Amino acid sequence: MRKCATLEAGGTSAHDTLLASAGFQAGEIEALRTRAKQSEEELKQAREREAQLQRAFEQAKTTIGQRDKEQKDIRQILNKTAETEKGSRQSIEAFNRQITELQLAIAAYKEKLTRTISTDGLGEHALAALSIFRDRLARGEGITEAALGTAGYSPPDVEAAIAKQGRHEMRAFEALLARSSWRQRLVLWLLGATNKR
Repeated sequence: MRKCATLEAGGTSAHDTLLASAGFQAGEIEALRTRAKQSEEELKQAREREAQLQRAFEQAKTTIGQRDKEQKDIRQILNKTAETEKGSRQSIEAFNRQITELQLAIAAYKEKLTRTISTDGLGEHALAALSIFRDRLARGEGITEAALGTAGYSPPDVEAAIAKQGRHEMRAFEALLARSSWRQRLVLWLLGATNKR
């Protein structure tokens, strides 16, 4: 108490005198309050920063989860694509094998066909025509062209004859030949003309 009375007598306020007797210096409580307020503000800022970091961490986790899912989906797509490509490759190889087998079979049948046509009983003229027909096929002509050429016709001549068949006078002539009496007259007339030669 004596210390308080001495401090008070020296001009120190009663409040500061009581604090000094309790072992605090003048203004120390205010400084502590100010420091506590700053600490509270710093703590508040630290918590806000922590909340921001937590949100960023959660967003990063979500993004990583999405990326992991996307990578998993991409891996599945790549695996399916690889399986499909493998299946397609196998199918193509199988088709190529079938094509090769068919080509070999066709070549074998062609070879066999050229050797298995029986020429027994055919005359010299028929054998010559058959030989010409075979040679034309061997040169790569189509069956129709080879057959027409062997018989002495060309495809344009045959097409022209077929085109004439649709003309009015040819249809009238065919209608005339449909009657047996007219056919007989025409045959007799042709025979008579041939005999006169």
